[in-house]
Amino acid sequence: MTGHIPTELGNLVNLSALLLSDNQLTSGIPSKFGNLKKLERLELRQNQLTGAIPTELGNLHNLQELRLDGNQLTGHIPTELANLENLSALLLSDNQLTSAIPVELANLENLERLELQQNQLTGHIPPELGGLTDLQELILHHNELFGHIPPELGNLNNLRELILHHNELTGPIPLELENLNNLRELILDHNQLTGRIPPDLGNLQNLHELWLGGNQLTGSIPSELGNLDNL
Repeated sequence: MTGHIPTELGNLVNLSALLLSDNQLTSGIPSKFGNLKKLERLELRQNQLTGAIPTELGNLHNLQELRLDGNQLTGHIPTELANLENLSALLLSDNQLTSAIPVELANLENLERLELQQNQLTGHIPPELGGLTDLQELILHHNELFGHIPPELGNLNNLRELILHHNELTGPIPLELENLNNLRELILDHNQLTGRIPPDLGNLQNLHELWLGGNQLTGSIPSELGNLDNL
């Protein structure tokens, strides 16, 4: 399908799912979608949508999945998205989003997937994200994020993927990451990380992938990494 998304779809107030992914839709996301109060899934991924993410999407309190990845969206991530208390998946990757990751996203207590990779996001990774205890995927690679990796991320006991490569992150690898017992992928390559590789990463028995190249790490490779039978 081509052309723009009709604003009249915002009149379908009983709609529970709107799935328009993998087309060639252009223009912006209608702000009138904020009227779809019963919407549980909004998927517009892999189109050619432009413009900002409407702040009105923050009115969709029943929304569980918001997928806008693979477009040409610009501007910042609206703080109003933090009102979506039932959201389990927020996928905004592969756009042209700028500015910082809103600290307000830490209010999304039911969030399981946060994918913001392949944008132009700047600033620090909010340490408050460590309070999202249901989070299983935190994927932020290929942005312009800087500062330290928050040790609070070690509180994410259900996390399976922590993917932060190709940013400008500095400082040491937090020792607290050893608490991520369910972690399968720890991908931190191509940053500016310093210090030694924590030996306690050898306790992550479920780890399948460990990428640390392209940093400024020093010292020897800990023998404890030999305990990672699934690597």
